[in-house]
Amino acid sequence: MSFTGEYRHTIDTKGRLIVPSRLRDELVEGRVVLTTWPDGCIALWSGEGWQEFEAKLLTQRGSSKDARKVVRTFAASAFTDEVDRQGRISVPGHLREQSGIDKDVVVVGALDHAELWAPDRLDLGRAEMDELNDLVEGMSF
Repeated sequence: MSFTGEYRHTIDTKGRLIVPSRLRDELVEGRVVLTTWPDGCIALWSGEGWQEFEAKLLTQRGSSKDARKVVRTFAASAFTDEVDRQGRISVPGHLREQSGIDKDVVVVGALDHAELWAPDRLDLGRAEMDELNDLVEGMSF
């Protein structure tokens, strides 16, 4: 499973988003989980991806007070939905508010999940090319 690409969409007046068709292909049984995510966006997980992430969270929850806060934040904000016949999911108001998403949204693949961004926040969350070069040097692939 791999979420890749960038897609510009809108949220309708009922808070629904059309999931890009390439990303829908990655969703087993059309189940998604949305949750708050660092950097001011919303994470979109497949049902299977959420279960894997949840298992990782469970191993962390007892390790420290900060870890419990992180687990609590992700778990409390999680919203499960099914893709409807028109390819839409609901994006709850509390997540849209936290992420600054009003109408326009950019859906960005992040490999094991996708991220929903307000367009103005996405620009702030991206690494510029010089910064990206520096960041990549410290990583091993």
